[in-house]
Amino acid sequence: MSEKPISLQHPYTNEEARDNLARFIRAQDRATPPVFVGREDVLNEITQAVEDCRTTTDPIECFTRVVYGPPGAGKSTLLQEIRQRLGSEYGSSGALTIVSLQGDELARPGFVTSAFIKELSGSYPDVLGSKTISSNVKAGTSGTGLELLSTESEIMIDQQIEAGSSVWRAIRENTSIPENHVFLLLVDESQNIEGVGQDRIGKNYIVSNLNAGFRTTNNLKIVPVFAGLSNTREVLGDRGVSRIPEDGSTYLGALTQGETEALVSGWMRYEAFAFDNLFTDKDTRRVSKMIAFASEGWPRHANTYLRELARSVLEAGVTNEWEVDLNDVFSRGHESRSRYYRVRLDSAGLDTFEDVISIAARKTTKRRIEKNDLRSIAQDISQTAYTLFDTHLKDAIRSGVLEYTPTNKTQLQFPIQSFHTYMKCGRDDLEFQKAMQDQMQSHTHTLMV
Repeated sequence: MSEKPISLQHPYTNEEARDNLARFIRAQDRATPPVFVGREDVLNEITQAVEDCRTTTDPIECFTRVVYGPPGAGKSTLLQEIRQRLGSEYGSSGALTIVSLQGDELARPGFVTSAFIKELSGSYPDVLGSKTISSNVKAGTSGTGLELLSTESEIMIDQQIEAGSSVWRAIRENTSIPENHVFLLLVDESQNIEGVGQDRIGKNYIVSNLNAGFRTTNNLKIVPVFAGLSNTREVLGDRGVSRIPEDGSTYLGALTQGETEALVSGWMRYEAFAFDNLFTDKDTRRVSKMIAFASEGWPRHANTYLRELARSVLEAGVTNEWEVDLNDVFSRGHESRSRYYRVRLDSAGLDTFEDVISIAARKTTKRRIEKNDLRSIAQDISQTAYTLFDTHLKDAIRSGVLEYTPTNKTQLQFPIQSFHTYMKCGRDDLEFQKAMQDQMQSHTHTLMV
């Protein structure tokens, strides 16, 4: 790949903006894109679900929604956008309380209950009842100190639940709820919801209790939105989550070419980065097309290339007279992607089943394969891979390495085309990066402005 560099239009010396850009880089995959594009259909569906729940006289009509898709599809960002939009729309009226949690947090009754109380009243209940522990920390965000702030409250709630109180009853006993109030529960990483209960059959009594409590108590309403990988609906069913209508699941795939270009061009004009007039309009259009193509429309990967572009902008003027080397930007971006795929595979712990997946990738030019064909490959590799096929396949789906196609449960697919390429390359980072470079080079004519 040989691409003409970008010439910055003026020195990038705004220190506040440079600090903002540096924070974006440090955030890595946790960085939230400053511009939100696409997904309007999902946003409208959930907004309508909240409004329907608010106006209905029957709480049982407040249905659960499921948003599922591959890693990097932007599910977490979507939940943040929902919280921001609906929080802004309903914030002044007090008609809606939004609670954000992670899937694995639903195994902690005290934590979940305290999160509801905090979002509703703005404070945590103290064990002695003599004061409240106030916090501006968003519930459900790990690593922010929320766990420490809510420790006393969790102890108190756990004691109440051990004494026979339900999760929902504990919420009611520790705060007041306005009439005709709606709770919007946003759960990220829902594939990680654990089974909790004495029967140990997989049912999560926290989730099922919340649903049952709202259904059976007048004027108490909840709209749960669960976001996770392709097995999320099955996990929810195993955990006792009900009220999911047939049309209540939405698959979150890649952004369109135009949406991804809008995401990139919005980033390149973002006010907090002080990029005004730093890039020419022609270069902005050119880079937007290139990143949209390279990322395949996946927000996580678009973010990866933007992060490498940010590094080059900060370095510009030190070594290359205010020029950004796009070849270097995309080379580093490809390297980051192969590293990301490698980490995901290592964390999945698939062992010999990883060889099964790699062979399957080489056997098809497309990213889809029949489940029975995958089973046959496992049988050819080893008796262990064949005997434990269902267990290994479940682990691969749970970790986002494979997924069922949205319309066919006998057919599997690699969630992202470039991951299929990575597996065809036998997890060879250099071979994958060369494949990505060759792919971009072969489509140079489509990237021209």
